Amino acid sequence: MSNGGLFRVSEVVQMAIDEEHNGVLFYNALAGCAKSPLLKEAARRLAIQEAGHEKAFTALRDRLGLPTQGETYPGEYADYMNALMNGKSFPNEEAAVKLAQEAGGDLQAIATAILFEKNTLLFLSEMKGLVSDRDAAMVDELIDEERQHLVDLSNLRTMLSK
Repeated sequence: MSNGGLFRVSEVVQMAIDEEHNGVLFYNALAGCAKSPLLKEAARRLAIQEAGHEKAFTALRDRLGLPTQGETYPGEYADYMNALMNGKSFPNEEAAVKLAQEAGGDLQAIATAILFEKNTLLFLSEMKGLVSDRDAAMVDELIDEERQHLVDLSNLRTMLSK
């Protein structure tokens, strides 16, 4: 979707910052309560990587400008933002920690993490169309890292299922 400057991209990027921040909290909590040493180590590594994503998105948000065009119908921006917000894995910081702590075991925690990574990939793919070409290249890099997170978690799930 080309926004033609319609949407407040900095607000969309803020959503990504919040989601990555909550991902850090989720993975840190998971590292603290996982039973498997493999999952503990993977969760610690993922928390560090998500913190790096949070910093990258913060830098992106800080250099973005405000939109210059209005809505094509009343409420268009709110409708769009609500649709994106509904895909968030963690509604807030407390929910992120609680999901890790109450996952019901390592395999269920991995399933939650996989869902988080899939939601993040979908969100980033949409966000890429809202930013400049230069910034889209940075988003592509983060998409590649999130894809690798998904692969790593899937491989870990297979290893722990044996």
